[in-house]
Amino acid sequence: MTDPFDRRPAAPADTTSGTTHPSTIALVFEPGPQRVVARVRGEIDMDDARGLREDLVTALTSSRAGLDLDLSAVTFCDSSGLHVLLDLHKLAAESGKSFVLTAVSRPVAHLLQLTGIQQILTDPTPGKAKNPT
Repeated sequence: MTDPFDRRPAAPADTTSGTTHPSTIALVFEPGPQRVVARVRGEIDMDDARGLREDLVTALTSSRAGLDLDLSAVTFCDSSGLHVLLDLHKLAAESGKSFVLTAVSRPVAHLLQLTGIQQILTDPTPGKAKNPT
């Protein structure tokens, strides 16, 4: 069976230690007429955050209405990944679009809960807080 996730190329070698840091994420895009759906699988850490951000910003800017991000297959996300998500949320709001997390894995949900921003990134209507019931 073919893997539906595109593989990102391995990162260049770390010149200090001489080791390589292969990418630990896979990313797939599903462009639609109004929105782009992006699915991420693997680990989001500081080694991959910059490339992930660039790819997701491109997807957001190419969409008419916004970006839907599925993180249900993400096994790890550190603060650099969180920063990517917040940057995308801000960029979407500034451009009159929306950025929504449609699904999150347990590790991502835990990170969002710890930082108190889960409602910001999971509410499909930017700027509107959900009713805390």
